[in-house]
Amino acid sequence: MVEIKNLSFSYHKSKKVLDDVSFDILDNKVTILLGPNGVGKSTIINCLLGFNKVKEGSILVDSIPHNKLSTSEKAKSFAYVAQSISKTDLTVEETILLGRLPFYKIYPSKEDKILVDDIIKELSLEEIRFSNTNEISGGERQKVAIATSLVQDAKTIVFDEPTSNLDIKSQVEILNMIKYQVSKKQKSALISMHDINQALEIGDRFIFLKDGKVYKTCTKEEIDASLLKDVYGIKMKIIQDKKEIYVHYEK
Repeated sequence: MVEIKNLSFSYHKSKKVLDDVSFDILDNKVTILLGPNGVGKSTIINCLLGFNKVKEGSILVDSIPHNKLSTSEKAKSFAYVAQSISKTDLTVEETILLGRLPFYKIYPSKEDKILVDDIIKELSLEEIRFSNTNEISGGERQKVAIATSLVQDAKTIVFDEPTSNLDIKSQVEILNMIKYQVSKKQKSALISMHDINQALEIGDRFIFLKDGKVYKTCTKEEIDASLLKDVYGIKMKIIQDKKEIYVHYEK
């Protein structure tokens, strides 16, 4: 389990972007960060990954302070999937192999290559295996980004807007892929999202942020129209159809 305790952060001497933020990322669960732009979702991710240096509060990984972990231990704890990988002259296979970089010294081992081969087959990337990443679609690049994180074999996978700029078919494929990895591969996920309905489809726990603070931590069933109005400032209607819950935006 990952514990974020009393985390505060500001850039230079500006107003705090995060103000005493506390929540847990539970094992084998999908935790969703929700809230308007500018509330600190990406800042939390950057603190978690070590891109931002934490000075106030703490991050614990299985009760061990995040800043006490070695580079290898951090790589085994967190993998990051950005909104999209860059277009490069590297092939899909070469790009995915970079996910094993924290674990080999000069050259990848036979075991590293086997892991890459298994992930390529699992995510049905065989047809584009030898294509350069500048030759494939946005949805395919996002799959490659996820594949790169999976071969890293980290306990927690962190996603920042994983379906942004993708067509509907690719969005569904990416969400199903995330759900499968968490449920079947004993992974945990932290996902920053804007689309509330997509969040409801995939999430187990929801962290609503407002003004740099955690406004509420809850399950899907605990989300109501009043909460959404308080966080987003607009009226939304919660609709429940059998076991499904989704949001309708009211004019």
